[in-house]
This record gives sequence, C-alpha cells and structure tokens, in this order.
Amino acid sequence: MKASRDRTDVSLFARAWVIASPVLERVGFATSRRRLVSGLSGTVVEVGAGSGVTFEHYPPEVTRVVAIEPDPYLRAHARRNAARSAVPVEVVDAVAEAIPLANGEADAVVFGLVLCTVPDVPAALAEADRVLAPGGELRLFEHVRAEGRLGSVADRIAPVWSRFGGGCRPNRDTGQTLSEAGFDHSGLRIRTFPPMLPLTPILSGSARRR
Repeated sequence: MKASRDRTDVSLFARAWVIASPVLERVGFATSRRRLVSGLSGTVVEVGAGSGVTFEHYPPEVTRVVAIEPDPYLRAHARRNAARSAVPVEVVDAVAEAIPLANGEADAVVFGLVLCTVPDVPAALAEADRVLAPGGELRLFEHVRAEGRLGSVADRIAPVWSRFGGGCRPNRDTGQTLSEAGFDHSGLRIRTFPPMLPLTPILSGSARRR
C-alpha cells in the first residue's frame, strides 16, 4: 500500500483529470454516476472518490458517505464538493485495501473508475466484503479489458498507459476478479462508452456476495 501513496505521477494525472472532468461529466459521465448511486440508502463507502463529482448524485436516503481518496490534490477538491453536498460526506485519506470502517458497517460500497488503478484488487474487494452488512451490495462503474484483438492491444500498451495514466491498467478483467472474490456479478453489464476509446468498455451495475 505504501507504493500506491508514493507514486510521483499520480498527482500530475489528478490535475489533468480535474481539468478534463467537467467535459467528461457533460458527455455522459454524470448520467452514469447518477445510475451508479441510484436507490442507495444508509451508509455508503465510495472508494476512490476523486474530486467528489459523484456526491451531488446521492439520493436523500443515503445518511452517510465515507469517501476514500488517497491523492491529496483530489482529496482537497473532494472536500470542497463535500461541503456543498446535500447528504453528509466525510472525505478520508485512505486506500482501497484498508477501508477505515468496522465489519458490516456499510450498506453499499461504490467503485467508480478506480479499480483500474488499485494496486491489489483482490485485497480491495476483500475489504469491501468485510465492511458490507449482510445483503449489502457493490456498485461499479469501471472500465475493463476489451475482448479479442482490442484486449491484446490493451495488454501491449498497459505499461505505458499505466505510467502516464496515474497507475490505470486498461487490461484488467474486473468481472473475473469479482467472481474469484466470491461475488455474483450477473447484475453487471459491459457496454461501450461512446466518448471513450472502444479499447476501454465499461462494466457497470450491482454485485452481491454469493
């Protein structure tokens, strides 16, 4: 986990992401984020909250959001957005592999465009499972490895992509990792997100412990 905090390129990418984010929200990310958190209630953990652009979409039934963001630049932006949020949001300095909640404390865990950057995805999913209450769910909006030839391209460019993309890996098979972690991901679907490269299809929806 220390390595994830010590990356020197993450904040550089974070600054670029904050600049690009308003455009991405207008071309479709905002709609996807609303769907990501629609229908949630109670205590929600948002892993990799970024600049906090999802906060405005949480429904009033959500009584607490614990927003995890390890990058200091993004965390500062997230705290400003948290102050404007209609639901209570606590922005914390933590990583996906060590969620600062007790066992069974969360009603939902939200991953939005973050698992591609997490150094240890199985550990992050194990942590999500630990903090989820019985019957709780994962919500995901993640880009994943494409099938066929595009997937092979993603494999080849992954080292360079990761270096300049804040640690993002474009060839992660998140669905398979969820299955190996014991989650039923039949409620997830993969689609091409038009403004993005077809190299990065989006996996979105809900997953629950089998």
